[in-house]
Amino acid sequence: MNKKILNTDVQNFIFDNLNSNIHSLILRGSPFKQLDIKEITIQIEAKKKCELKLKTWYSASNIYYPNKLNIEQTSSESTAKIKSSLISGDSLVDLSGGFGVDSYYFSRQFKAVTHCEINAELAEIAAHNFSVLKADNIINKAMDGLEFLNSCNNTFDWIYIDPSRRDAKKRKKFLIEDCSPNIVKLQNSIFKYSNNVLIKLSPMLDISSSLKTLKQIRNIYIIAVKNEVKELLFHQEKDFDSAPCIHTINSKSSETERFSFEMQSEKKAEATFGSLKNYLYEPNAAVLKSGAFKLISEQFNLEKLDLHTHLYTSELKSVDFPGKIYEISNVFPYHKKTLKQHIGGSKANVKTRNFPEKTEALKKQFKLSDGGDSFLFFTSCQREKLLIQCKLA
Repeated sequence: MNKKILNTDVQNFIFDNLNSNIHSLILRGSPFKQLDIKEITIQIEAKKKCELKLKTWYSASNIYYPNKLNIEQTSSESTAKIKSSLISGDSLVDLSGGFGVDSYYFSRQFKAVTHCEINAELAEIAAHNFSVLKADNIINKAMDGLEFLNSCNNTFDWIYIDPSRRDAKKRKKFLIEDCSPNIVKLQNSIFKYSNNVLIKLSPMLDISSSLKTLKQIRNIYIIAVKNEVKELLFHQEKDFDSAPCIHTINSKSSETERFSFEMQSEKKAEATFGSLKNYLYEPNAAVLKSGAFKLISEQFNLEKLDLHTHLYTSELKSVDFPGKIYEISNVFPYHKKTLKQHIGGSKANVKTRNFPEKTEALKKQFKLSDGGDSFLFFTSCQREKLLIQCKLA
């Protein structure tokens, strides 16, 4: 960490060149004798990455940035806020703290947070930024998180682990046991230090398969932002021996949609099926990830269009549905020649559900352009291919 980066003139140069061409800046060289231009461009690129992802860091003065890859791999501010709201207590240790976004938000919910980061430079950067952001209850440890646990006699209310999903050659890893640290091997011994462990895993993981690997799972949190699943969180509780609860959270600009259920409830639920009525219901991405396909039908009194079509319908407009509700204007059997007369060349938002053709192919075939307030769902209902034309209710 080169603290000369924090000089006022350098900071002003970084701010003034956030939208400059990096290649051109490198060719021009550094305007500061004590700094290499590559050190400055690293700051510019990383700060630019934070503009939308980490607004608190982007807006604060004298923040020091690591390389942009660290920013790409860190939690977004929006998911860190949600995550920190789920747990609280006196003490938490973050075993793989990285840039420190999660630790910073956990520090708002805990009296003391220990941030462990094995990369000494990244640990120093995080400590500097915690000071700038006045997060004075974070204790920084520039060491491997597991070594820290083994070296101390303390126990903690919570342990948080965000295993690295890249190997030494920066290649992505997807299996839980291939991540670092290997939480599959760790999960029995870690309860010496805390009764509660929160693990962040890839949103691509299959939940059912993960439960065959991870033990003592009490809660599973599926976090989506603007209808895109960003994180899976698994809460392990010492000696817990029952079916977990799944909590879906979809954060939108105006509200947050939440839907929770016990896994056993979905197994016992019975969906009802029916033909299209006045309204079409589309569960949000977090609910779809959860697999609560029968429970949505049962709990909201909705009829499912087909076994593998995760769209629902009703004569009535529901309240508090975790997803979007559309008012149906037209329903057409999928006959290409007939459909071209009705929708050909129009502007619409095109979606497919349980349909053999892809969205882009359909848009090309019917010469559809994106936009407008009309929605076109190409889907299957009662084994019949349909086009549903609708608008947000």
